[in-house]
Amino acid sequence: MNLKLVENEPNITYYDGISLTQYKDLTKRWCEMLTIVHKELSKYVDDDNLCFDCEDSNLFPNRCKLTGNYYIDSVAYIKQLNPIGFQIMISTKLTEYLSTGENDYLGLEVILFTKSINEKFEVWSIDSSSV
Repeated sequence: MNLKLVENEPNITYYDGISLTQYKDLTKRWCEMLTIVHKELSKYVDDDNLCFDCEDSNLFPNRCKLTGNYYIDSVAYIKQLNPIGFQIMISTKLTEYLSTGENDYLGLEVILFTKSINEKFEVWSIDSSSV
């Protein structure tokens, strides 16, 4: 499925332990984070074991209900002590078709980790929820 990021103003939080400078430096890598999130969402939606095909209409989540649109709902920046680094939790919402238009259907949160401001991001997990 081809996914498309729809513009939205996410709720952004950064927690004690992360400085304003670190937060600003991490946000300079926002495009890189979005690329990773998009890739992870695509892998999730295209995985028949995680997102069901049209024939399984009673199972959740069902790929046929998805519009292909998603947006960033919230972002949280956390300084980690064990292991040392930064955790970024990016919460997304994928929408479904309804007779009245689009509505939230599936929440997917991608958790990224980096050992320092400039290190490569690791995908720690992707968690799903119905919305």
